[in-house]
Amino acid sequence: IVYRMVRFLLCCLMGLTFSVRAGDAWTDAGNPVRVLFKGARLDLWSLRPVVVPGLPEVVAKDWVRQPVDHFVLQQLQAAGLAPAPEADRRTLARRLAYILTGLPPEERVLAEFCQDGSPGAYERLVDTFLASPDFGIHWARMWLDTVRYSDSNGYDWDEFRPSAWRYRDYVVRAFQQDKPFDRFIREQLAGDEMVEGAPVVAAEQDSLIATGFLRMGPQDNSAKLFGEEHRARAAIEADLAETTATAFLGMTLRCCRCHDHKTDPLTHEDHYRLRAFFAGVKLKDDLPIDLAPEQEVIRRSQEQADAIAAKAEEEKQTMLTKARERLALTAEKKPEEIDDKEARTFLTAEEKAEWQRQDEAIRQAKEGRKGFTMALGVSEDREKALAVPVLSGGDPDQPKQPVEPGVFTAFRPEPEDLTAGGSRPASRRLALADWLVAGDNPLTARVIVNRLWQQCFGEGLVGTADDFGFTGTRPTHPELLDWLAGRFVREGWSVKRLVRLLVTSATWRQSAWLGDEVALARGMAVDAPAAWLWHARPRRLTAEQVRDSLLGVAGQLTGAAAGPPVWPELPPEVLQANPAFLDDNAGKTKGWYPSAPEQLHVRSLRLIQKRSVKIPFMETFDQPDNFESCTRRLESTGAPQALTLMNHPLTAEVAKSVAERILREAGDKPEAQITRAFTLILQRLPAAGEIETCLPLWRDRSLAEVCRVLLNTSEFLVVD
Repeated sequence: IVYRMVRFLLCCLMGLTFSVRAGDAWTDAGNPVRVLFKGARLDLWSLRPVVVPGLPEVVAKDWVRQPVDHFVLQQLQAAGLAPAPEADRRTLARRLAYILTGLPPEERVLAEFCQDGSPGAYERLVDTFLASPDFGIHWARMWLDTVRYSDSNGYDWDEFRPSAWRYRDYVVRAFQQDKPFDRFIREQLAGDEMVEGAPVVAAEQDSLIATGFLRMGPQDNSAKLFGEEHRARAAIEADLAETTATAFLGMTLRCCRCHDHKTDPLTHEDHYRLRAFFAGVKLKDDLPIDLAPEQEVIRRSQEQADAIAAKAEEEKQTMLTKARERLALTAEKKPEEIDDKEARTFLTAEEKAEWQRQDEAIRQAKEGRKGFTMALGVSEDREKALAVPVLSGGDPDQPKQPVEPGVFTAFRPEPEDLTAGGSRPASRRLALADWLVAGDNPLTARVIVNRLWQQCFGEGLVGTADDFGFTGTRPTHPELLDWLAGRFVREGWSVKRLVRLLVTSATWRQSAWLGDEVALARGMAVDAPAAWLWHARPRRLTAEQVRDSLLGVAGQLTGAAAGPPVWPELPPEVLQANPAFLDDNAGKTKGWYPSAPEQLHVRSLRLIQKRSVKIPFMETFDQPDNFESCTRRLESTGAPQALTLMNHPLTAEVAKSVAERILREAGDKPEAQITRAFTLILQRLPAAGEIETCLPLWRDRSLAEVCRVLLNTSEFLVVD
């Protein structure tokens, strides 16, 4: 009411027409954001509408392979730079394999590509990797980092979440099947609101599992012991709002949990307007996801099993009643004073045999009782009020005026219309998802396109993938970003189509190394970070890629890519340092329980991810913390990495396995063995002098030690 009164007065003073429905901050002088910040902050590039430009004119048209190249080449020409030459085939295949699948290329695939000089050979290799099951496994990691995926709750207890992995596998399927990204967004935010009753088809099953996105944040189950449940709930709702803003919008909403944003056109109320979309979320650890016909079969099975068990218990109670009556005659007690244990001593031989038969019937009923397949998800409490209070300083004990669900005030100051012909909310989270993918939302497509570019090139067009605000970096190629965002939406939000476009561009196919010293010096003087993309950027493998590559070259990467997490061994000092491990509960949800050795050689995506304890090998190679959203992994360089890779038992095991394989395949000659080691580990033949360099180590130590050294080279660890 106050807002409308102020807006009415402003419109009168400025000679503008007052309308009941408020406008955005760019067109409506009475918009609260425009009033609050006195018209400032509205020139933020990321909040402007996406305008798809035409392709720039360039001189060197013969270099262009994809529309992307027009934008890159135009900027290079303006800076007086020239693109690097195309990388050689071995480098391209290795780079492509790692970027698309997270693994080195198979020997056969690499050989066939290097020998195939026919037109379209490279594009066919791209399609092979895009279709590989490893694509979904590798690209899912990007999103799981963003949503801070974890198999445990965090906080002091850090309990294991037995079914969290179903969400992880859902993300893998989504990327593998190239689920349209707008559908991907809707399912994660409101999958339960898209399914009526039990799921009927696998797609509805996935929609329910997808709501695991809303469960990925930390959860303090110990809060109820200290009367802090309201604070724990407030923390969950705040985390949902902030992670949603980071993951989909690239905006730092955490800054306005306590006050108006310091730099961006976001108000204190905006945090709670977005938070109100999640006010009705009910956490469910036991969300049944079996298809409707299966659920009916399971219910009948449970009813039958329960009926059998109940009848058996009734028979046992009848026998106990008779035994009590017999005992009462001799013990001078009333039957009701005799407990079950005492009564059982007066069962006859026939009754004892019958008792055992009834116990067996109960046991068989319990064993035959089918259970539902459970997932970690949510449901909606439609009785929960739409409005949530704004919290002074973010403190749950200091509520102020309530606000209803709404998007950023700068876009739409009015709350969302969520009534479905009555006073109860319709689908508030689905309304939020619809706005995220709406055509007038300038953020979502830009944000995801930037992250896809970052995955392919190592650096986003916007360097701060989680911050498209004033404190973030501006895009190096703003027209290109908008062109890609427009195309992404126009082509059905297809991740694979956009990725294919990027990796088939001349820009992506450049070499990382320039043989021309003059060109190199000029490029370093003008653009040392290569922000304008005048050459490819070498990249160190991620933690998962290092481990998977070790197992891959040894031929030890086995096991299903989907399923419950696998628990590797941890050093004793790590186990002893964690209080939760030392104070486990009856459900064994706090401890660490290593898997059998034969189960450990799986893709690293399946390794357990606890919040309180990191797997040392993965942590050393910069696997991110999963308490907060990580939209871009940082690469550190330190002595522990070299020491770990040289001395870790996994490296020794892999080196030994590779050496054994070489002995089977290459014969007894040391030159042949060393050559084979190079082709298996580095996917190339040794250069002149490299065999001679390795021979002393082969003679003095062993072939396994030669393999260990090659596994520790920068060439093994870096994709160029």
